Amino acid sequence: MNQIDMFNAGKTDGTTGLRVKLDRPVDREKPCCRNICIIEAGKGPHAHALHCSDCGQHRGWLSKSTAAWIATVATRFGAPTTPIIVRAHTFEEEAPNTQTHSR
Repeated sequence: MNQIDMFNAGKTDGTTGLRVKLDRPVDREKPCCRNICIIEAGKGPHAHALHCSDCGQHRGWLSKSTAAWIATVATRFGAPTTPIIVRAHTFEEEAPNTQTHSR
């Protein structure tokens, strides 16, 4: 355990222990049990780990931005009673309209 880990030991950001339902393309193609995971402490650059709530298998990582959003919601409204749905996100830019309207 390094010094940073020692200072962060036992601290939680409000997301650890919450349940999420995975609804990413990979989870639809290759589901694990019910696709419901428990948010656990992350390692290294990862904010949190996702482990299957039924079999304990590692299912992926939770990004820092998603973890911060979940923590904000849980702080403001309380811990959810049903799993939060986690979907893959894509960033698509709208192509600028290059058509000109000439007379």
